[in-house]
Amino acid sequence: MTASRQIAPVLAVIALVGCSLQHPYTPQTPSPRPTTAADGADPPPERGGTIPAAAQAAERALAAGAAQPTQQAALARYATIAVNWNWRTLAVMQRRLASISLGQARAQASQAAAQATTDPTLAQERIADTGQPIAVAPGRGAAAGWWVIVTREHTTGQGPYADLPPTLHVTYAQLTHTPHGWLVTGWQPQT
Repeated sequence: MTASRQIAPVLAVIALVGCSLQHPYTPQTPSPRPTTAADGADPPPERGGTIPAAAQAAERALAAGAAQPTQQAALARYATIAVNWNWRTLAVMQRRLASISLGQARAQASQAAAQATTDPTLAQERIADTGQPIAVAPGRGAAAGWWVIVTREHTTGQGPYADLPPTLHVTYAQLTHTPHGWLVTGWQPQT
């Protein structure tokens, strides 16, 4: 038997095993999507990636007076709130930031509020931060399209947070204009 005659039956078996024995034009029914652990923990109306309209509206609700008349006023207020907190008030401060912002800034503040309630280091080290914005200006060059906020902050506490000197911090921010005024939509600390 020649080598090509010996290989032919092997190739035929491989082709049959690798191919579906079903007619190619038979409609395929997709298998049901299994519920993941994350889906299982979601309330039934939110499973599959949907959020009920009432929950969406609550997430977008803004505090009274959230919008400011100018971009600089909106950024200065946001920065002032963001840099003045202590281990007891951090979660409250982050929820306040969420109530006066939209988009990424709101999501980030909401997440930080949730994390602040479970971070044991904050209370153990009694961490606090005080400060104020010292510059708010439109970005240029690599920061074009963003606002640049410089804050002077002093972080205090116990352990590694004791005796830290005041420092300057830079944050990039974005805003949106609404019928009521300006709101922060992006907040990205750089230092």
